[in-house]
Amino acid sequence: MRQLLPFFIFLITPVLLFGQHFGGNAPSVKWKQVNTDTVRVVFPAGLDSQAQRIATIVQRMAAERPYSLGKKIKKVNILLQNQTTIANGYAQLGPFHVVFYMTPSPNNFDQGSIGWADQLALHEYRHVQQYNNFNNGISKVLKL
Repeated sequence: MRQLLPFFIFLITPVLLFGQHFGGNAPSVKWKQVNTDTVRVVFPAGLDSQAQRIATIVQRMAAERPYSLGKKIKKVNILLQNQTTIANGYAQLGPFHVVFYMTPSPNNFDQGSIGWADQLALHEYRHVQQYNNFNNGISKVLKL
């Protein structure tokens, strides 16, 4: 019994653990969305103007799509993350969505003359256009 006493004391003693939020976002984050026929931009409160601008850029790109890629347009969800430490973004096929990390690079010379949110919208939506139309021609034949 004496050998088990330290184990029981450990189980009943409150232990404080400080860790990160699971899932990357605190439960207290208030989410909003801009919904159009081409895109749904989901964003935390405070990024309203950037979300609206991204939705406008994506709608414009969808309207003036290059026919070299194809004519298919599928509505896409874009998630804006503003509590990150890296500058990045990605377009994912399954589930079909796009994530923008809204923190710009600390090196101003990486950016060029276009704002970070605009650059992400232009670059990542190009991937969306490619994903929407890559099931043609030889890629359709090679599909498993």
